[in-house]
Amino acid sequence: MAKRSVIPLLICCIAALGSAFAVTDPTRPTDPAAYFGTASTVDSNGWALQSILFASDRRIAVINGTRVKEGDRIDSARVVRILDSQVLLDTGGRRLTLHLLPKTVKVRP
Repeated sequence: MAKRSVIPLLICCIAALGSAFAVTDPTRPTDPAAYFGTASTVDSNGWALQSILFASDRRIAVINGTRVKEGDRIDSARVVRILDSQVLLDTGGRRLTLHLLPKTVKVRP
């Protein structure tokens, strides 16, 4: 009777050890952000341009998680212009340009 209970106990121990030493899947795609960085860059003033949408009748940008159009206000700034890869903001007489892509593009060697 003791021999019959030892085998299931060994199987449970082996299964527990196998999950403790989990192996990552070598065929899983890598995270592109680990190699190329994220698309949003945070400006020195805390502004982050995350996305720009162009349609035939509108232009929309996502800044700090908020969707804005030209003329809209976000915090203390007004969206002056939305271009292909940048947004111009007016913050009380001072113009800021937020870029969608970083100034240097990282490539994997």
